[in-house]
Amino acid sequence: MVDEPTRIRGMVVPMGAQLPLNRNKRRSKAMIPDTVSPWLAELVREELLPDETILWAETPKPRFFTTGSTATFGFAVVWTAFSLFWVASALGFQVPNFDRGVDFFALFGVPFVLIGFAMLATPIWTYRNAFKTVYLLTDQRAITFIGGFRMTIRSFHPRELRTVYRKQSADGSGDVIFNAKRWTDSEGTSHSEEIGFLGIPDVKSVEQLLKQMVESHRRQAERKMLERRDG
Repeated sequence: MVDEPTRIRGMVVPMGAQLPLNRNKRRSKAMIPDTVSPWLAELVREELLPDETILWAETPKPRFFTTGSTATFGFAVVWTAFSLFWVASALGFQVPNFDRGVDFFALFGVPFVLIGFAMLATPIWTYRNAFKTVYLLTDQRAITFIGGFRMTIRSFHPRELRTVYRKQSADGSGDVIFNAKRWTDSEGTSHSEEIGFLGIPDVKSVEQLLKQMVESHRRQAERKMLERRDG
C-alpha cells in the first residue's frame, strides 16, 4: 500500500519522507497567512531563526465558546448569581433607600458582582483574542503566539512533542494537542491545561505533518549517534 502525501496550504509532503531542513528564510516569510495582522507577522519573522523554515502556519477559527471559555462562563453564571443574591439579601430584598444613608454591608458584595460580570465576558475576549493568535510548525519546532493583554509565545522542540493527538469535528476542524500543563492549587486540587494548535481547519493533515517533523528529527538524532559510534 502506497502512503498518500500530506497536503498543507499548497505544500505536498510525502508520507514517511524526511522533511526539508535549513531552507532559505524568505520562503518562510511567504507562508505567513494573509489573515495575520502586519505587526503579528513581523513578530513571527523576528522569532524565526535564520535557518528555520515554516512548514505550516494558521490562525484559529474565532469562536466565542471554547473548552476554556465555556468552563469559565459556566462558573461565572453560578458566581454572579450567588453574588447578586447575597447583595439582595443584604439589602433585605428591597430597593435601597439612600435617604437613610448607605448600607455599607451590602457594598461588600459589589466587587464580587463585578468579578462575575468580568468572567461572563470571557467568551467575548476569547473571540477577540483569536485575531491576535497564530500557530506555526517549522522544521525545528512548534510555536504558538497567543494574543491577549500580552502576547504569549511558546516554543516546543521535538523532544517535547512525544504525545501528539487530535480532537476532530465533523467538518475536519479541531485541535492538535502536543503538550499539557499540570498544576496543583493552594487547596490541593489538581488542574491541567491542554496545549497545542486549537480551533484549526484540516486538523488531521496538521497532525500528520507534526508527527513527520518529530520523526525526521528522531532519525537525524539516531544517525548522528551511529556516526559518532562508528567514528
